[in-house]
Amino acid sequence: MRMTRTTVDVDDRALEDARRELGTTGLSETVNAALRDAARRRALKDFDVVRDIDGTPGEVAAGREQS
Repeated sequence: MRMTRTTVDVDDRALEDARRELGTTGLSETVNAALRDAARRRALKDFDVVRDIDGTPGEVAAGREQS
């Protein structure tokens, strides 16, 4: 995994809230977990259980074309 070292100002209260929510401990672990969570939420934003899981392959393809 590629990592970038940088300097950022972090809101201490938001960091503590994120640590509690994500079950992380360190700054880097918490920031990386929050970034992954944001990316996962974005990927799932348009997910439709009926269309994307319960449909036939043709129904899934057709449903995605309509989105």
